[in-house]
Amino acid sequence: MRTLVATFGEGDVEKTLVAMRHLPYDRLVLIGGDEEPGGLAELRRLESLTGHEVLFERIGASDFMDLVEDVSDVISKVSHPEGPRDEVILNISGGTKLMADAALFAAFRLGVPTYHVTDRVVRLPVMKGVTAKNRFTPLQAQFIGSLASKCTLTDLEQTLKPHSRQSLERIMRELRKMGLVSPKLESGQVTVSLTEDGHEVRRALAATNGSKKA
Repeated sequence: MRTLVATFGEGDVEKTLVAMRHLPYDRLVLIGGDEEPGGLAELRRLESLTGHEVLFERIGASDFMDLVEDVSDVISKVSHPEGPRDEVILNISGGTKLMADAALFAAFRLGVPTYHVTDRVVRLPVMKGVTAKNRFTPLQAQFIGSLASKCTLTDLEQTLKPHSRQSLERIMRELRKMGLVSPKLESGQVTVSLTEDGHEVRRALAATNGSKKA
């Protein structure tokens, strides 16, 4: 059985329906902070037409790491029913930004395939059994963390002293192969920016380090 776990909040019916269309699943579990989010009844009605139910897990924690723990508990619970381990996939396009960040961090912790589905399906770079913090070398993490917006490689060289330009070029190539950064030649200078996946990883790394801002 494949379970789709999706972050969900007020007004997220359409986002969730898009995820349901694009991500094959046998069971739908929604997680959110509200007692009974608007739209939940509509999703339950639609799923009942195919003989399925929608499970909703309310997560009331306000502290970020408590949210991460609660989301991790939900994922662990739905992936270990009686019998063989179930496959779990996660969509984080709904709910609050804080909830989505916590869910992504939980996914990095547990190695759960994770998506951000809006008008297109983005598979986020989650590796089984590898946390966000431990996936990257210290310099790779610093490189990603320094890219809040596009900047030149020369600027990064100043920000990440005493690392050499040669080291930064190597890191840039490694992260480009992972699909996390996009280097370009503009006006004779190399500029670097994060891809959409890169921004998600930056948020997860910031969460790992105890910051909610990224």
